[in-house]
Amino acid sequence: DLFNTRGVGLFFLLRLASLAIMIVPRLVLSILFPSYMRKRLFRRVDDFIEYAQQQVDRVQGLSELVTVQNKLLQSFFPEIIPHVIPRFAAGLAPLGILGSLAGPSCKDWILTLTRGLPHNVTTEMDLQLWGVAQLLQKDVASLQHFSQEPAQDLAKQYLEKSLPKVSQTAIANFLSDFGMRGLYEIDYGRVRWREDPTPLMNTLKSYVEIRDPQRAPDTIFAQGERAAEEAIVKLSQELSYVPVSFLASRIRELAGIRELPKFAAIRLMGIVRAKMLQEAEKLVQKGKLNSAKDLCYLYSEEIKALASGDATMDYKQVILERHAAQLVESKRTRLPRIICSDGFASFGGVSSSNNNNKTRISDDDNTLSGEPVSPGVYEGRIRVVHDPRDEKTTLQPSEILCCHGTDPSWTPLFLSAGALVMEVGGLMTHGSVVAREYGIPAVVGLEQVTSRLKTGQLVRVDGSSGMVEIIVEE
Repeated sequence: DLFNTRGVGLFFLLRLASLAIMIVPRLVLSILFPSYMRKRLFRRVDDFIEYAQQQVDRVQGLSELVTVQNKLLQSFFPEIIPHVIPRFAAGLAPLGILGSLAGPSCKDWILTLTRGLPHNVTTEMDLQLWGVAQLLQKDVASLQHFSQEPAQDLAKQYLEKSLPKVSQTAIANFLSDFGMRGLYEIDYGRVRWREDPTPLMNTLKSYVEIRDPQRAPDTIFAQGERAAEEAIVKLSQELSYVPVSFLASRIRELAGIRELPKFAAIRLMGIVRAKMLQEAEKLVQKGKLNSAKDLCYLYSEEIKALASGDATMDYKQVILERHAAQLVESKRTRLPRIICSDGFASFGGVSSSNNNNKTRISDDDNTLSGEPVSPGVYEGRIRVVHDPRDEKTTLQPSEILCCHGTDPSWTPLFLSAGALVMEVGGLMTHGSVVAREYGIPAVVGLEQVTSRLKTGQLVRVDGSSGMVEIIVEE
């Protein structure tokens, strides 16, 4: 039953009022004092993570760890999210205001306002990784080693602490800050970079090959900042009756915090996962588990029961069965974008729609049309990437990244990509936002683009019109 026939209850109104009392003052303060409010938010997040680390360090045994984990996760949202929402709203609302006031001819300028956004933890992570690559470029032994060794071997050597000294130290420093990240990182069971840094090694191997200063990630990011400043000037001239500088300064100061909540959650999960694997090793030594990572196949109550010595269930067999089920599910090549309540599933991107001629695949086999999400035009070679961990599909500098979709673990690839095309996504999804921040043209919503385009094809990507054209070479 989708309809509420009972009306709005008193409890709902009280909750709504309490939420407004919490958020509205912070929203006003964020508009008036954006820098101060942003710094307070970052301090609050750091304090919470420090508290979580202290709580986990005191834990004795898996059963207690599960209890502490649940308490921390339950407290994360009320402690962090009500403080993020008003600040992010104060940064995003001006973008919407300018977008509604500006005409179609100003669309690219509006999107350019978000290029080179400061205070984005994911962007800062990428630039720090580029800093590691610069250290490797300056060290002869490290540069030669990374040029010759495959990424998988480099990862193994790092874990064995046998890399050249400069690279070993630089990567260790990076992973001390971001080692809790990884592919599909919101899943506790997924491997983190500090456990298997192969994806980072893949990216570093690509970064050390960047010789052109104009293609250097920090240079590109700085160009994005300058482009944003130019867009502010142009919009101020176009919208002389609007306080463009005031609105733009709020966008630049606050919109970058959009990655902070997830990063904070991943930091929290990383603290718990590290302790969980440490405690699980004790069960491996007792013969109760085959691998510490097998613990991630169990529910919280099952972990508590296993830790307490419960013998009513064959936990090893349960884990094997769930692992087998996971392998079956992982063979699905495509997942639906939408699943309706009646079971109807849609796999297509916006380009498969027949209701909008602007977003359907062109009748011309050499032209695809999708949703433009980051302005600009770029011509280059396609690199189809299904898994950023796969060394066989390492993205080379200036290539066009073609993939199904992205999450923050893909972000380092953006610094060396010339453009982005994706099967799924919209204006505010991860890949689109990061592409705008880095100033690379991007088109999304291209149905089956990873099978229609092939690695090595010469393609022109127009992030302003949404057109992707395959250039026929003679």
